[in-house]
Amino acid sequence: MPDNSTRTMKALQLLAPRQTVLAEVPVPRTPSDGLLLKTRCVSICSTDISFYEGHLYPSEYPVILGHEYLGEVVDIGPRFTGSVDIAVGDRIVYWGQTDFGGFAQYRSVRPVFSGEAKEDHFWADRNFFDDRRAAAVKVPDSLGDLEASFIEPTTGALRSLLTHPPKVGDKVLILGTGPIGIIAGSVIKRLFAPHSVVSVDANPQRNAHAEEHFAERAHLPDELDRDVPENTFDYVFDALPTVKVTDREKDPRRLAMRKLKPRGQYVLYGASQEMQQFDTWLMLAKGLNISSAPFDVTSFPMHRTANVIVAAAHMLSAGIVDAKGLLSTVCPFDDYGRLVDVLANYRTTTDLKTIVDFRTPAPPQREPDVRGADVLQGSSR
Repeated sequence: MPDNSTRTMKALQLLAPRQTVLAEVPVPRTPSDGLLLKTRCVSICSTDISFYEGHLYPSEYPVILGHEYLGEVVDIGPRFTGSVDIAVGDRIVYWGQTDFGGFAQYRSVRPVFSGEAKEDHFWADRNFFDDRRAAAVKVPDSLGDLEASFIEPTTGALRSLLTHPPKVGDKVLILGTGPIGIIAGSVIKRLFAPHSVVSVDANPQRNAHAEEHFAERAHLPDELDRDVPENTFDYVFDALPTVKVTDREKDPRRLAMRKLKPRGQYVLYGASQEMQQFDTWLMLAKGLNISSAPFDVTSFPMHRTANVIVAAAHMLSAGIVDAKGLLSTVCPFDDYGRLVDVLANYRTTTDLKTIVDFRTPAPPQREPDVRGADVLQGSSR
């Protein structure tokens, strides 16, 4: 096993909300029962942006952002055993083992593959038990690197849908049509036999994406309010990010609850540590069922998610989720200025997924144009 104690790598660190640095940090050691991965691609998640903006926050700074990760095995720990044959050069995607560590040239992982039941629980200081292990899958040859980067977000959406599925024949509303909303809508449309699937988003371009991928109709919020009767939908999948509204009549979650039938199911996917508004009167008056898939591994163990991540890879291979249609932009990791631009302007983009590519060097770098973000430039630049 190589000694990584003196080796360094580049990593994008978050020092505080909207403050990043391209830093030189030590290459992680290979876990004795795990793998060392060389990063190939990492797709940018709304969770990364929530940490960047300060709607989510770590226990301490700095942290390395990124978790929708694809890596290549470069070292195997001496005590590593698994139900899947793993060799140097294999590609691995994982789900779990914290929200961090991806935007770096290497990372380590202690994988749990389908059919295994390994556990290493700890209290995560965010009101749930986490696992130092991660559900993982060996990427099939049928998926290229860029497509494989969507296994992790597809796994996240599937965890919610499989634990709280719509019923056959349900009228479904997808609330928010960023990448997760499109993945969830695509899976529901093709696998759960709904009566209909429609969506709502304030971004017209994302509504166009939704209609291309799954939606029979994609509404702007005002259109949904005006054109769709109250008590229309049986099931709502909430894929919204942190929402700030001052006018309760404009709250998209309240709008969705109004359109949901009595005793309808409302599945919450997105997370925020910043308090969000939910209309408790509508919840009580209509008897709405609010549900979510738990992060807590004592309730949803990592070895169960290992089965879900395998299913996610199959769905991408089969085209149930259209990875190529989700991909909007590829940003070389070496282009620090462009990468910071993507983080700073994520909420206003018309793009879907941006993948950060570690495989090839970028052209000569320009100075970052952060358009109002407070960004620190690392000494490695």
